[in-house]
Amino acid sequence: MSRCLAELTKNKAFKFHPRWKRVDLTHMMFADDLLLFSRADIPSVSALFAAFTQFSRASGLEANLHKSEVYLAGVNDQMGDQLVSLLGIAKGTFPIRYLGVPLTTRKLSYNECKPLIEKTVTRIKGWSARFLSYAGRLQLIKSVLFGVQLYWCQIFVMPKKIMKEIQRLCRSFLWTCNKVGSKKAPVAWENLCLPKTCGGWNLKDLITWNKAAVLKHCWAFSMKQDRLWVKWMHTYYIQQKDFWTMPVPNGLTWSMRKIWYQRELLLQVGDGSQFVVASKFKIHKAYKHLHRSGVQVPWKRLVCNSKASPKSTFVVWLAVQNRLATKDRLIKWNVSVVSTCELCQQYDEDLNHLFFSCKYSSEVWQLVLNDMGIQRSGLQWHEEVDLAVKKSRSSRKTDATYAMAFIETVYGIWLQRNSQIFSSKVDTPKVVANRILFCVACRQ
Repeated sequence: MSRCLAELTKNKAFKFHPRWKRVDLTHMMFADDLLLFSRADIPSVSALFAAFTQFSRASGLEANLHKSEVYLAGVNDQMGDQLVSLLGIAKGTFPIRYLGVPLTTRKLSYNECKPLIEKTVTRIKGWSARFLSYAGRLQLIKSVLFGVQLYWCQIFVMPKKIMKEIQRLCRSFLWTCNKVGSKKAPVAWENLCLPKTCGGWNLKDLITWNKAAVLKHCWAFSMKQDRLWVKWMHTYYIQQKDFWTMPVPNGLTWSMRKIWYQRELLLQVGDGSQFVVASKFKIHKAYKHLHRSGVQVPWKRLVCNSKASPKSTFVVWLAVQNRLATKDRLIKWNVSVVSTCELCQQYDEDLNHLFFSCKYSSEVWQLVLNDMGIQRSGLQWHEEVDLAVKKSRSSRKTDATYAMAFIETVYGIWLQRNSQIFSSKVDTPKVVANRILFCVACRQ
């Protein structure tokens, strides 16, 4: 195929596509896809199609013309109709979808990115019917939903409206297990994108990630990498000029201009060499530089070093920030609830009462402590957290077991509290403590 098409350069009737002449390009192939380029005139198109037909006769491989399309630019309708009639191939229009993404000559519009949103909504609909914990939803967001978005982010300069809509869908799925939710988010999305040591879950901020990915393209310009599109940019626009100081050329597409403008960010850190490892630009290093890291939280080890179940760890993460939906917080949100604790039916429910001033929760924690050989009564919530954080810093097995037991106990009590509210059922402290100890033993 390549040899047949290379022979076109010797054919005087054939003229290169105006934007490919300087790089002598007549075709590109990827897997079983083939893109052919020529000037939009009858002699050039005829010569190009004849070379392709010669290969088909020699190899026995024929293209499916019903699945092929011809794209024209810079010609009048009459000439366009003649070329379409000559080839016998349907005329296509931009944008087109290739490898799952739209190819267009303009700025990506909201409608062109709708397939990305629809794919996200479809995934969420499939998961919404399942009873997933916060930790389960968080893992799906990190591994599946963001995986789809990051593929697009590494190719295009994405519209901010699209990025914000996707983050809204992910946020609603995390807190309500649905694509649309009005529930007040316990923790801001920006905080979820912080590192774990700063009190977040290290989710990707899609807007910042997109900027970091664009920086990679900008770096490729400056390093003159041996890639076709970089070679083309240098041939037609950069030429022999200094990329770092030359003005932005006229005639660039919207996406290329956006990439060009990112060189100011690279200039602020030198030439971007700090993001390069083994001659490869690492997007995650650029993202780490662009994204705010925040201030480290004192309880970071409790979450980062946790050997407890992910769903238990997530609930404790909410609890140490006083973000659980306890009744005192619900009342502040103007939710009509009775303030009395559901487990003891004696005092008003807040975080400090629920862990571990409540008679029920105190008994559960006492049983867990006794089984670990610790003879003491429960402390105030902030004191128990401080002690668990201290234990989580240690490498001793007994301390790791204590930290895990604390996390599982908080989660177990929270489950019983919710069970009493929504099902009017609650297990005895002994049953709950045995369940907690079993979970701890299984994860050691």
